[in-house]
Amino acid sequence: MNSAGHSSDSSAPRHQTASCGEETAFIAPRRSIPPLALTAGVALVNALALAAPLHATDTDGVSEDDGMGTPTVLPDYVIEDQKPKAVASPKFTQPLVDTPQTVVVIPREVFAAQGAVTLSDVMRNTPGISFAAGEGGSAASTAGDSFYMRGYDATNNIFVDGVRDIGAYSRDVFNIQQVEVAKGPEGADIGRGGTSGYVNLVTKKPTLDRFVTGTASYGFDDKTSGDRRRVALDVNEPLPQSPVAGTALRLNLMTQDSADAGRDYAYNKDWGVAPSLALGLGTATRAFISYEHEHEQSLPDYGLPTPAFPGYTSTPPAPAIDWTKFYGFLGDFDNVTHDAITAKVEHTDVGGDVFSNQTRYSAVSRSAIVTGPGQNATSYNPSTGLLTRTRQANKRDTSIVSNQTNVSGKTTIAGVENDLSAGVEVSTEKAYSPAFASVSLAPIPVATPDPTAMPSGTPVRSGAYTNAHVKTLAGYVFDTIKLSERWVLNGGLRLDHYKMDYLSVAVGGVPTFVNADGNLASWNGGLVFKPVKAGSLYAAWGISYIPPGTDLALSSAVGNQNNPNVEPQKTTNLETGVKWDFFNGRVSTTAALFKSANNNTVFTDPILGPVPTGRQTVQGFELSASGHISDAWLVFAGFAYLESEINAGLTAGNNPAGAELPLIPRVSGNLWTTYRLPIGLTLGGGAQYVGDVNRRDFTTTAPRTMPAYWLVSAVAAYELNPHVTLRLNVTNLLDRRYVASYNNNGARFNPGLPRAFTVSADFKF
Repeated sequence: MNSAGHSSDSSAPRHQTASCGEETAFIAPRRSIPPLALTAGVALVNALALAAPLHATDTDGVSEDDGMGTPTVLPDYVIEDQKPKAVASPKFTQPLVDTPQTVVVIPREVFAAQGAVTLSDVMRNTPGISFAAGEGGSAASTAGDSFYMRGYDATNNIFVDGVRDIGAYSRDVFNIQQVEVAKGPEGADIGRGGTSGYVNLVTKKPTLDRFVTGTASYGFDDKTSGDRRRVALDVNEPLPQSPVAGTALRLNLMTQDSADAGRDYAYNKDWGVAPSLALGLGTATRAFISYEHEHEQSLPDYGLPTPAFPGYTSTPPAPAIDWTKFYGFLGDFDNVTHDAITAKVEHTDVGGDVFSNQTRYSAVSRSAIVTGPGQNATSYNPSTGLLTRTRQANKRDTSIVSNQTNVSGKTTIAGVENDLSAGVEVSTEKAYSPAFASVSLAPIPVATPDPTAMPSGTPVRSGAYTNAHVKTLAGYVFDTIKLSERWVLNGGLRLDHYKMDYLSVAVGGVPTFVNADGNLASWNGGLVFKPVKAGSLYAAWGISYIPPGTDLALSSAVGNQNNPNVEPQKTTNLETGVKWDFFNGRVSTTAALFKSANNNTVFTDPILGPVPTGRQTVQGFELSASGHISDAWLVFAGFAYLESEINAGLTAGNNPAGAELPLIPRVSGNLWTTYRLPIGLTLGGGAQYVGDVNRRDFTTTAPRTMPAYWLVSAVAAYELNPHVTLRLNVTNLLDRRYVASYNNNGARFNPGLPRAFTVSADFKF
């Protein structure tokens, strides 16, 4: 093999985009889009792209044979010093414009200007995402980053530098360079657990540039008296006197003390440190070692009870509830400690082939006592006006050790050019969680909780616990075959062998051992047609699996999806679309039509028992545009339309056949844009739209639909001098009241942020 250039060296392009964010939208009709109409829609987009006057495409504008004896006249376009747009993973062998898959790369430039501090904040920049409040409001299932992607739960599909990042916690982005969101036919990318996509966080690496950058910010809102203070620092120092050429150190620091915007009492105190060392930058052999430690201490907010939900009705009517009310206690807490260490070696040979080996260890420890404003939809009694809250506890320790070896490069086989990437991954994951007995608290008047009171009970250890251990061995190969200048074939295959041991000890010390193991063959393939260099039309197909125990839990219960006797869920993803670069490659656009079918989901037949033949489908289309129209003008935008259906399931209950999947907005979109004026003033803002979202429970009278909402945000930044820029961010500029997330059983919901202000000083030296 020769010449690949897939190194993750810090000299790789910093601005990498290919699909987009999450805001602009229209309200679509509730009826399904006929398949013919969907196909015609994408065909129209393709035709418009081909006919549009472009600013970056092919070579010299001369006639070329189309392979059928007919000359095709191509317009004269020029590519000017544009680097390929790519993700960090070596599994992607082509620039994103030639990758047959929707990939959204959110650069730090975008989310830093927005004032985003967590992964959940950043994920609002891509359409088709919805956020979950958790099943039943339990302490175990509602913490941290929890979201759905194209209709399916993606909470367990979060990766850091290509390694699965397990643990329910909120991921701060102080040490993150970019966030990569891969959707659709990605079966071979991650193996076990892939459904509709995954998220990869790329950490910062040392470079050969000397710099000190950082941000100090202060935030407040007009609903509560709490404020938000945060400082982040990023220092990079090359060491030219080092005996090893290309040595550099980088240090990222963060501390914050922040009240939750619009909520009484709730707060988050967080600090983190992330040093890293690089050796051999700019040489053939490079080594990186990094460490990250983060500690979060918070008074957690589990939202509002259902009687405060917009449109809630009861007899007699519930009293008005102030949305700033806090239903927990001052003695509640949610503490998380996260540690990770990564070591990586890369070597590029004289032919350009790249070899890499990475070892990563990460561990998350979480302890919490939380008070939820209700266990289910009947926690509120309209006749008495009283609310019964539940106090719960959670402790969970998770860890993963992973080693990945990869080689990539170009080779010629039978006269055909191939871009190859192959590797082996070995990992071991562990999760330990003791159980606590939850406490139903004494009822209170629903509108007047008192967080300063002494709770009537506190959860205690029950004596039960679970212990999970998963070992995975995987091998994969990805190949891009250049059939001709116009046609490219892309494919990937991944083989996983996994073994899981699960110990569940009940109250009283009775143990239950459950084991699961198996082999999975996930794959994806795509065909790309390139009429010009700056544009691609593609079709792709992928198969992926979710075996029992993917979320580090097994069950011997009949009818449980995590029962090891249940067949793995099998997901088929289809996608077709067009990608096109404009403005000399500055702006990337995508239009994609997709359909996914999830098979072998378990439902319980009243006679047959658990039946792993349920089927769920999600189809729709996604549009995006991202990049710099000019040096001064940045645009990041996206739109998604999703239709979903439970095709097979129970005829009644929580999953009736014919119903929509829960927690999916039919319509969602986003727009973020900034423009820098010659006087050093940058103005910008954006809008986010999320359509109606339904929860799953069909058996209670609690509201089922989370209403659609618009959010408008704005930013203004002024460069005082080359070293200091002042910035003002305003979120929810119009101060719209909205529901951010709603749990399935109708017990509670999380109110969205009110209008909030953040004043920041960005500095660089």
